[in-house]
Amino acid sequence: MKNGRQTTDGGRQTSKPEDQKPAIRSEADICCPLPVRRTPSSVFPCRLSSVVRCPVSVVLLIRSVVRRLSSVVHSPSSGVRPTSGSALIIVLWVVGLLSMFVMAFAFDMHVEARITSSWRKNLKAEYLAKAGIEWARWMLLETTTDPDIGNHLDPSIYLSKGSDEKMRGAAMSLAWGGVAEETRELGEGTVTVTVCPVNVRNNLKGMIDKNEVEHPGPTAKTAAMWEPLFEAADIPFEKRDALIDCLLDWVDQDELTHLSGVESDYYESLDPPYLSKNAYPDTVEELALIKGFDEKMPESEVTIYEKLSDYLTTYPTENKININAAGRNEMMSIEIDAQLADEIIVQRQGPDLKGRTADDVLFENLGDLQTHVPGVSGLPPSVLGKIAFKPTGGLYSILVRGKVGDIEHAVACVVELKGPNLTILRWIEGDALQANLISR
Repeated sequence: MKNGRQTTDGGRQTSKPEDQKPAIRSEADICCPLPVRRTPSSVFPCRLSSVVRCPVSVVLLIRSVVRRLSSVVHSPSSGVRPTSGSALIIVLWVVGLLSMFVMAFAFDMHVEARITSSWRKNLKAEYLAKAGIEWARWMLLETTTDPDIGNHLDPSIYLSKGSDEKMRGAAMSLAWGGVAEETRELGEGTVTVTVCPVNVRNNLKGMIDKNEVEHPGPTAKTAAMWEPLFEAADIPFEKRDALIDCLLDWVDQDELTHLSGVESDYYESLDPPYLSKNAYPDTVEELALIKGFDEKMPESEVTIYEKLSDYLTTYPTENKININAAGRNEMMSIEIDAQLADEIIVQRQGPDLKGRTADDVLFENLGDLQTHVPGVSGLPPSVLGKIAFKPTGGLYSILVRGKVGDIEHAVACVVELKGPNLTILRWIEGDALQANLISR
């Protein structure tokens, strides 16, 4: 019957309202919908990962769980036997799990923030380093474009042309054959620029006698050229003859060995195998391939190659050392004793006794050097002939370090300056620890 009709189903009477309205869902049901049938297995049907990122959803979820657990535990129709405190235990488990999700999410955000900060600092440091390259480029070009920069009698003429006296002083040091080094703060970081003539090191090819390469036999001339370098680097005396023999065997074009040398048959037995080059080294790094140079120094982890590499370069130097830019060890490598080298450096530093500053006193020629350091007059002609006062061939090494916080980015290069033109010959960028390789 209609309007409150009754029907019979298998002998049982059931009533059906005329207009059955849907149940009103709570805000917790909307956030985390649950099945209609409320059983213990359907208490946690939603995925926690979908709500852990939203604090409001977490609160609504907990409220929903508590209500449903209460209805499950106390509802007679649920078929679940009431147990005192069971809902509280389950809620505690839920809160613990949600706390773990929140902690994991917070840790992920912390790591991502650190990565982003590090990447941002590295980018800033990179641009600081490239800005330093432009700074070095300006100083080098200034040495060829302004005639007053080389005025030794009155340096104030050039210094007064600009407001940045330190930068102009560094450029003047380069024009006189010295080293320029400056550090500036830019924005959130600092940039350090060092420009140095390449001829502060010995030319590797020039330290191998050509006649002893073409006519194998005695090695006295090559050994004599390497002896001061071995002394400066403190190479063990008993290893020196073998090093010279192996070096000449690496360079000469035959397969005959010197007394303590080796040829391709030795290198082919190594893993991986390779052949003797039978030519002059193109880089200083090639020394590490030659027998003996790869051996470690006594009671040290440093190899002989690493000890010698700081004194060598493959760029042309006319077999001379720039006395206005060379350090103590470089001077000792051309048979200038340590005491005399220290005296030259003190005279070169100027009134402030600090190297690479605007008041440095650089030497114009041999007579000027002997006037300021009388002890130089006692050096033999063979040593005096190895002293230079200007860069060779306009070759310079540039090292720039940009630093923001604890992040550092380095750019190092070798350039050739000819008039108003600056040509890059070699470039290394990234790891500051590799910067000392650039002038080799």
